[in-house]
Amino acid sequence: MIGLDKRNQRFRLGVLVLATIGAGLGGAALAGGIDLDLHLLQRLLPPSGRHLLGTDALGRDILSCLAFGTLVSLAIALAAVALAAVAGTVLGFLAGWFGGRTGTILMAGTDLTLAFPGFLLALFLAALWGQGALQMIIALAVGGWAGTARLVRGEVLRIKELDFILAARGFNASSRHIALEHMLPLIFPVLLTQAVSGIAAAILAEASLNFLGLGLDPRLPTLGGMIDAGRSHLFDRPALVLVPGACLTLLVAGFLLLAEGFSAGPGAMAFEKKSP
Repeated sequence: MIGLDKRNQRFRLGVLVLATIGAGLGGAALAGGIDLDLHLLQRLLPPSGRHLLGTDALGRDILSCLAFGTLVSLAIALAAVALAAVAGTVLGFLAGWFGGRTGTILMAGTDLTLAFPGFLLALFLAALWGQGALQMIIALAVGGWAGTARLVRGEVLRIKELDFILAARGFNASSRHIALEHMLPLIFPVLLTQAVSGIAAAILAEASLNFLGLGLDPRLPTLGGMIDAGRSHLFDRPALVLVPGACLTLLVAGFLLLAEGFSAGPGAMAFEKKSP
């Protein structure tokens, strides 16, 4: 079972932060539209009724770039975390359920991956594969699956000795049935918390790769790319750095706070009476 601790102040604050970002950027985009075209004759304009946050060094509307960059960060982070979660869950279950040589080999690969900082591994792969959304998603997933695999393995080792799991095995239930019908509902709350906090890490890593020029096409506005492009105008137009930096900080903080609201429900360890 999944419990949402709605009384948790951090959870409430996380929901408020993310809702504010979504409502603010979404409302502005719907009201004024998304304009990512270059207007070199309108470079570095101050905020006005037409451009609420002004324009950047290429004449693009900053608010439009901010909305687009935030959407890109969320899409890439969600895809990378989902891929890492699936891979880590499958490999962690195999290592914990079968054990033996299979578990030893899988955990050796997991430990080897964990020996490298996730961002440095993603940085190396992004530099090796080149720019592109798919390359970035895979690079971030490769750097994130190992933590999920080790977490799932530990949970499987604990759960597989419970009475209802032993009973299901006694009825010759398949490993797939036990994994999907009995174990996954118990592991899911832990996975959800891991995934939500992983989204924050993936957003930060995605922005960092774009800041270094190893992420998406630099012609596309991204939060990291906007911060990098604004560095040359840090003293005359600090908003070019501060605005995307603040949005990135709030986005990461929102997901970290949101992760505090997920917890295992009181009935998570209840005996399942349905037959396998």
